[in-house]
Amino acid sequence: MKTHLKLIGGQKIYSPKTNLTRPTTLMVREAIFNILGRKVTNSFWLDLYSGSGSISCEAINHGAKKLIAIEKNREIAMICKKNLLSMIKPEDKDIKIEIIYQDVFTWMRQIQKKSTPSKIINFEKEKFDFIYLDPPYKEFLDKSLLNLIFTSNFIKKSSIVIYEHSKNNFIEGSDIWKIIDKRKYGQTKVSFLIKI
Repeated sequence: MKTHLKLIGGQKIYSPKTNLTRPTTLMVREAIFNILGRKVTNSFWLDLYSGSGSISCEAINHGAKKLIAIEKNREIAMICKKNLLSMIKPEDKDIKIEIIYQDVFTWMRQIQKKSTPSKIINFEKEKFDFIYLDPPYKEFLDKSLLNLIFTSNFIKKSSIVIYEHSKNNFIEGSDIWKIIDKRKYGQTKVSFLIKI
């Protein structure tokens, strides 16, 4: 069963009516894109644990040009794909999207081994400007997940990692990344990190 989710600006997208996803609230999405502002225009995005794709859809709506969404549940990934395709108008020929049905850790390890080439991004020449991650709040994946991201071949010095997590989950800096901003919205915290 599907329900609807409202984007910034009022457009509706599909969201699965299941406890397998926890869509980012409108308040949090508005705050994130207000913080990022015009940096989103013409940017490349990676949406990890994309769910129904609300963040991906907002990124496209705010001017992102290339986007990869990773979601391991095939049914939910299909909803994500449908939502993203609904964002693209016939004249938007320069917008490229790719939805991959795979576990996040598996996909990232394969990218490191260069065994999973993207259809839309050449990792030898292009890196992501923004990496959004929103794993299940109950799974404390911080260290292993962030280590994989910040040692990957798809991140650059100016990339911003946006980590949505529970307010009870304390994220620390390390010798390879630092936290440049933190925001709290109800039960949710959003941490902004960059490579050192």
